[in-house]
Amino acid sequence: MKKRKKTDNIFLKVRFYLMSLWLLFLLIFVLTVNVQKPFDEDGMYIGTLNIIQQNWLPIIALGFCIAGLLIAENIKYEWKGVTNPPYKIISVKNENYEYLTFLTTYIIPLICIDLSRVRYVIVLGILLVIIGVIFIRMDLYYGNPTLALMGYHIYRAEIDGLPKEDGIVLISKDRLHNENCIKWIPIDENVWVAKVIKK
Repeated sequence: MKKRKKTDNIFLKVRFYLMSLWLLFLLIFVLTVNVQKPFDEDGMYIGTLNIIQQNWLPIIALGFCIAGLLIAENIKYEWKGVTNPPYKIISVKNENYEYLTFLTTYIIPLICIDLSRVRYVIVLGILLVIIGVIFIRMDLYYGNPTLALMGYHIYRAEIDGLPKEDGIVLISKDRLHNENCIKWIPIDENVWVAKVIKK
């Protein structure tokens, strides 16, 4: 199995984490955007700088939201090429609940923070950095609701010829079953993107 450089792994995991937050940033944009008219009572334009000052947080949130979607498309493109030799699944277990765990544990509670006060926005930023570090260090980045929206499933599988105590986490658009033969791309040593080889 080819091993990625440590820096490549960390960069990929950071991209996964940012990709997982696009829904949070979209909700922040919807909750905080100021849609008041760009003209005052006398019909005078209030100025672009004034509009930006009133909407600095939703502008940043929208930027991160778009970045997350672009990362998702880029990763989807990278996963098209599968060149590694096939492996056979001995046993497989569905772990799609990881998507809901991330959504209900992190995204929904963070939305309840009072975003009208700068102090709480700073707290939100610090929390997102801390959560990101934990997710990357503990390899929890694959429990990503964006992947679910893209049609991917999470499995934990025992692979023939690869004795691993906890198995391999497989991310796949296919429904995986025992005895399936798969092509794969490693994200790291214990997480692969997999595709069933059709007979």
